[in-house]
Amino acid sequence: MKFSPLQLSFVMILFIGISDQIIFLPYLQNIAKRDSWICILIAYVVLIFWGIIIYLILKKMGSQKPFYWIKGRAGAAVAGIVLSLLFVYILFIGMASFYQLIQSIKIFFLPITPTSIVALSFLLVCLGATRGGFKTIVYLSGIILPLVLILAIVVSIATMKNKEYSFLFPVFIHGYKPIIKGTAIVLGGKVDLLILLLLQYQLKKSYSIVHFLGLITILIGLVIVPVMDYTASFGPNVAGNLRFPAFEQWRLITLGSYITRLDFLAVFLILSGTTIKVSLCLFLLTDLIKRNSVQIAKYMKFVFSLVFFLTIFINSDLWVQYIVEKYIYPYLFIYGLIISILLLIISYLPARKGIQPL
Repeated sequence: MKFSPLQLSFVMILFIGISDQIIFLPYLQNIAKRDSWICILIAYVVLIFWGIIIYLILKKMGSQKPFYWIKGRAGAAVAGIVLSLLFVYILFIGMASFYQLIQSIKIFFLPITPTSIVALSFLLVCLGATRGGFKTIVYLSGIILPLVLILAIVVSIATMKNKEYSFLFPVFIHGYKPIIKGTAIVLGGKVDLLILLLLQYQLKKSYSIVHFLGLITILIGLVIVPVMDYTASFGPNVAGNLRFPAFEQWRLITLGSYITRLDFLAVFLILSGTTIKVSLCLFLLTDLIKRNSVQIAKYMKFVFSLVFFLTIFINSDLWVQYIVEKYIYPYLFIYGLIISILLLIISYLPARKGIQPL
């Protein structure tokens, strides 16, 4: 079954845009403070050029599966190396998203409930989504995304009285280093765009350059608006110290005199993005293995689920934050850029004779 670029865009908006609000935005605001929105604008310019590189690769790849497309030009060894690099990346972002979700639920809503119960419940939902294949994830995204966007607009408008946009200025008062570090974090968070290379064969027709750059613009918009809202609502210093600013912003909303807690709606937003992200990661991991053995892929889905489940036993959240902020995100973009350039070079190699595209 093939899908339209619009349907895949719904998946990518939830996969990247919504989940980013609990994954890298806290790190960005901690480093760049009031310059965070400037970092996003700079990153947007870089992403336009990088997006063109990804688009050229997608155009050359067409409807072929990545392994056979690379194998047909550079050989099976190179194809195995490239897809192994993507495999490791998908496993990492899936575990990171899962860990961040469990931590946020544990801190804000279910501090007494055993973490294993929350983690197991969430994993069962994700496994149920992947069991139906990619079409289940696509249909689920089509249902969830409109609700998510409505709630995002509601929280932005409802907290307007709490915002002071003068907090966004002055900029550049801390020099260029926070700008560079913050921009690197934003770019590292957008490496998820490489996932499109693994899903291209699922499309009825490829993305046009306008649609692809439009997707990048939407993803940037889903980042810059919350950053500006958080900074205007709490101030640059407080916003930079919040572990999960998305939850805190919902706590500013009241409904009349008696309903003063609407932050449970933040759970729906975060669950939506993270469910799609973890489900799609599980699907892609098993899809990459399925190339060698369908039977092994079925068992590995549960192995990956077990690996995700074990991440909840990491004791020090502060240690995880330090490692991710200092080492992971600043270098992720370099990692993604190297893969992109390698694939771009491969795309211009002549196809080998005797190898049938799949």
